[in-house]
Amino acid sequence: MIRKVLQSLSTMILSIILATMVWFVAVREGNPPIEDDYGQSIPLEVEHLPTDTVIFGDVPDRMMLRLRAPQSSWEELSPAKFRAWIDLDGLAPGLHDVPVNLDVSDRSVVVVESRPSSVNVRLEPLVEDQHAIQVEIVDTAPLGYIAHTPSVEPFTATVSGPATVVNQVAQVWGEAYLRSAKETVERSVDLAARDADGAVLKGLTITPPKAHVIVPVDQRFGYRDVSVSVVITGEVAPGYWISNIVVDPSTVTVVGGPVNLNNLPGFVETSEVDVRGATNEIVERVPFNLPPGLSVVQPETQGTDNVGGVLVTVEVSAIEGGKTVQRPVTFQGLRETRSATASPSEVDVILSGPLPELQSLTARDVTVIADLFGLDPGSHKVELTVVVPEGLRVESVLPDTVEVEIRVGQPQAPTGTLIPTGTPTPIPERG
Repeated sequence: MIRKVLQSLSTMILSIILATMVWFVAVREGNPPIEDDYGQSIPLEVEHLPTDTVIFGDVPDRMMLRLRAPQSSWEELSPAKFRAWIDLDGLAPGLHDVPVNLDVSDRSVVVVESRPSSVNVRLEPLVEDQHAIQVEIVDTAPLGYIAHTPSVEPFTATVSGPATVVNQVAQVWGEAYLRSAKETVERSVDLAARDADGAVLKGLTITPPKAHVIVPVDQRFGYRDVSVSVVITGEVAPGYWISNIVVDPSTVTVVGGPVNLNNLPGFVETSEVDVRGATNEIVERVPFNLPPGLSVVQPETQGTDNVGGVLVTVEVSAIEGGKTVQRPVTFQGLRETRSATASPSEVDVILSGPLPELQSLTARDVTVIADLFGLDPGSHKVELTVVVPEGLRVESVLPDTVEVEIRVGQPQAPTGTLIPTGTPTPIPERG
């Protein structure tokens, strides 16, 4: 009896083992394991940095992995399923080879290789020191001006970092630019640390990272800034006007004796710019007309003479005017077998634009069109289109819509004519 029970139990266990093996083989064939490099890098964290120490040099912040995992796990992998870190707890200053720790949330994933598997870390004592902030003025004040010694707030800055680097700091400094300023300059400048040779030191923390700098800028004795006044002579052509005058530069620095400078008004005049008969823009370089004993500082040549002068641009524009003309309504798109009449047959067109163009306008220059394309016989409300020469503007058409009666039959002139022909004649004006 016992023998039969043992035989039955052995047979059952063997069956279970065989079934498990068959299931395992089936699972592997349906979801086979794959070994390959993971295509994305994993962030590498640093933990438990000892107090009063700092890492000297660079430490890798990412790593690569080679993995073995079922195909289904590969399809769902992401960097968020991994955590990599190095633990610096209890390490003293010096050079250390620290192993990389790694956790994977998916237990079916096996890490075959990690690159790197360990990291060389150099720990240095964290120290700090104070240095007076020095400001370097990179450029110079404009001619006729002087920049004085800058003031800085705060006066000192704290430098912290690895002892071997902090001990090399000879100066904390910032650079300030005047950028042609003619009055006191205030700037917020970035601070950096330099060694005795002037090289910038990296891996340090400067507190505060910026400083507020004030650079007083004053005009030198014997110099004065004045405006430039352009002297215009002559009249532009009839129907035109001077719409703008541009001077470059608009202010200049004059140098001379104190008496002559005090007697000078707040401007200097140029030589005459002749605009007689002008209809277009005039651009000229004009010399100055200066009193004796004075000269203009020219930044281009760094000289103190008036050679070169200023660039003067005189913009000449046509005088704008308005005109109201009465024009017949003409048709477009009317079939040859049809005729049409418009009510009203004439409309008022209000135009604006340069006066010379308005004065030379002729009858054939303005056309009022009613487009009848695709319209059947009968009565229609049609919006009007006005064609005018380039440069003129149509302000309004009164009325802008007419009633057009289309009939079957041969059209009678001039209702079917789009553009009147013949010798141009002046357009009759309204009012």
